[in-house]
Amino acid sequence: MEISICIPTYNQANYIELAIKSALEQTIPILEIIVSNDCSTDNTKEVLDKLSEEISILKVVHQPNNLGIAENVNTCLRLAKGKYIIRLDSDDCLLPDYAEKLASQFSLYPNAGYAHAAVEEINPSGLKLRIRKLARKSGFQEADVALKEAVKGYKVAANIVMFSKIALEKINYLNSKVNFAEDYYMVTQISAANFGNIYSNEILSKYRVWTDTNKVRQKRKREEIIGLTKVFQEVLEPFYNQKKWSLRPLINRRTNLAIKHSDCLGWNVYSSIEKEEIKSVLYKLSSSPKVKLYIWIYCNGFGFIIVSYSKTILFIKRLVKDLLFRFHK
Repeated sequence: MEISICIPTYNQANYIELAIKSALEQTIPILEIIVSNDCSTDNTKEVLDKLSEEISILKVVHQPNNLGIAENVNTCLRLAKGKYIIRLDSDDCLLPDYAEKLASQFSLYPNAGYAHAAVEEINPSGLKLRIRKLARKSGFQEADVALKEAVKGYKVAANIVMFSKIALEKINYLNSKVNFAEDYYMVTQISAANFGNIYSNEILSKYRVWTDTNKVRQKRKREEIIGLTKVFQEVLEPFYNQKKWSLRPLINRRTNLAIKHSDCLGWNVYSSIEKEEIKSVLYKLSSSPKVKLYIWIYCNGFGFIIVSYSKTILFIKRLVKDLLFRFHK
């Protein structure tokens, strides 16, 4: 079984060797390991050049210009020749039986477009934080079921995924140019192309979680909202219209997402111009009266009311849960 492992990277010189070696140490033969270095500014290039001299199946591409997350992932996946393609981020790592256990499932479910599994979440030092599992049983999920689940969010424990090359070719690989929710976009497209997916509740990889000390994620909020909007506008809504399903779940979800992300308008990390830009993309996600109200509340400094209310509700729910537990004890 021909398997390619694709590792897009940017400034991960401290972790890229661990990722590559985890790919190399799989319990079944791997056809190739492809690394696309997105014009890193640290010593990633030197690390990769040294490893490529030592590892015959390692193919390294140094991009001359920074492509961004989506295009670098897309470029890396398109270079793969294997029948099955694993996408692995350069700060994560596979456990030795990842490829063997997921690849074996594709022979059982030939209509699967991708396979994924539970992960062990680790911190930057590699220490275990927690286990991430989905609230579903191991096995195959039909495309229609996956599309309904996708309305609720990206239903993958982490973006360490094994793809069928046929499925990637069918959707023209990753054709979203937005550098946020690009993984959510791609797997939703695969489901819309009538491919199911396989999930294993077994822990088969390690996913590194970072503390956002420089508020990078906050500064990408506008791009995050645009990415989520595109998943709905370009993938979910056309599919729901094709199936003649009710759009109400999509409308409700878009409203809830816009309300959830509107809280960023109360943060002090944005200029007034940046807040106007965020408001604009929030309205594209949902322009319902309820969203407009929340935006007004956060923009006018009354967000603390919502925060206090939410904390109170959460406290009451926990109190009721605790009382019910004691009552039934």
